[in-house]
Amino acid sequence: MGHDDRERRRLALQASIINPFAERLLQRSGITSGMHVIDIGCGVGEVSMLVARLVGRHGRVIGIDFDDGALTIARERSRAQGLNNVTFLHEDVRTYRPSSRVDAICGRHILIHTPDPSDLLRTVFSILSPGGVAVFQEFDFAAHQPAYPEAPLREKVFAIFREFFCKYTHGNMGARLYHLLLEAGFSAPDGRAEFPIDGGADSPFYEWIAESMQSILTRVEAAGIATADEIGIDTLAERLRQEAVSLRSCFPGPVMVGCFARKT
Repeated sequence: MGHDDRERRRLALQASIINPFAERLLQRSGITSGMHVIDIGCGVGEVSMLVARLVGRHGRVIGIDFDDGALTIARERSRAQGLNNVTFLHEDVRTYRPSSRVDAICGRHILIHTPDPSDLLRTVFSILSPGGVAVFQEFDFAAHQPAYPEAPLREKVFAIFREFFCKYTHGNMGARLYHLLLEAGFSAPDGRAEFPIDGGADSPFYEWIAESMQSILTRVEAAGIATADEIGIDTLAERLRQEAVSLRSCFPGPVMVGCFARKT
């Protein structure tokens, strides 16, 4: 979905909405004080910093990504927040190998874009210590929660997301997590599907969805799914806002699945 400043800002906006879901998932998985953790595909470091607070000063977090711009932001933000137990490295998540095994590995919205998620999870399994835990949170665009009352513009936008992600990425990655973790060697995955719901004039959801559409727009147009004019990309956020407010409609976000499993 890009590696420019606009996309990094979108990721930060998205994180402000979904971080509470990620934090609860990390806590449920058992990540706690003193653990050594790797965050793969860390981006601007949102999940890495959540983990850094959970593992405390006796723990250690390594965030890896291949986007230098995102890593620069992650380093600046972690320093500003006094998180001295997290390090960010420029690495390819498919080939990175730590010097020793770790207690946990996490990733958010990484498998959906990975060419071979099965291979990556087998690598995760090999890096973990016995008893270590893998924790992943992924969108599932094959699942969908409509707004109520019905919001036609929102449904049109989400239909484009579903068609694009299910055709050109692993769009149903959320539902696949359980199976993929078992195939990689993990036991008894624990999964939960959920989605944020908001609404009202001051919701950040409209900008989040519009910026997400902007991130994939070039590829959406190339695929013949929709054009910028058909979407009305320049005014999309405000039209989504007006629709939700006028209908007093809720605005459900995309479905996410959080899943964790241990190496036994």
